[in-house]
Amino acid sequence: MKKVAIGLILILTLASCQNSRNGNGDKIVATVYDKILYQSDLQDVLYEGISFNDSLVRTKAFIDKWIRRQLLIHQAENTIDKSELDFSRQMEDYRNSLIIYKYESMLVEQNLDTVISEEEIEKYLKDNSPIEMDSVSVRNILLNMRRKELIEKMNNNLYNKAVKERVFKIY
Repeated sequence: MKKVAIGLILILTLASCQNSRNGNGDKIVATVYDKILYQSDLQDVLYEGISFNDSLVRTKAFIDKWIRRQLLIHQAENTIDKSELDFSRQMEDYRNSLIIYKYESMLVEQNLDTVISEEEIEKYLKDNSPIEMDSVSVRNILLNMRRKELIEKMNNNLYNKAVKERVFKIY
């Protein structure tokens, strides 16, 4: 354990002698090829109340994992055909999915009526449930149904508004 602590202290001491990022004093902790790990990247590794030894172990593990990941990425980028490394379409699709999810979540949070009466639960159980369910499960089912209906209604309203304002054309 002492070797780990001494090694980590040595790494961080040497890193503090390196140049800073953009002149803001952020010290370089490690480099792999052209990738740089900065001291500020380690902030989420440590938390208040952690012992010195535990912080050293966690920091060293994070640095080792980061180095191994950078080495693997470098090897993959040099091995895989360059044409197969263009992920711009997938990244745009993923970004759009995240934006839509965030927007829908925000609208649902603002507009979803989360109050479900006992009568609604009983009606659902009577009409839909072939098995016995508890009220918490039924509430979740009803909230999920309301959420889906709300999202569908919002999407239809948005589409109808776009049609009315002639925002798009289909060729």
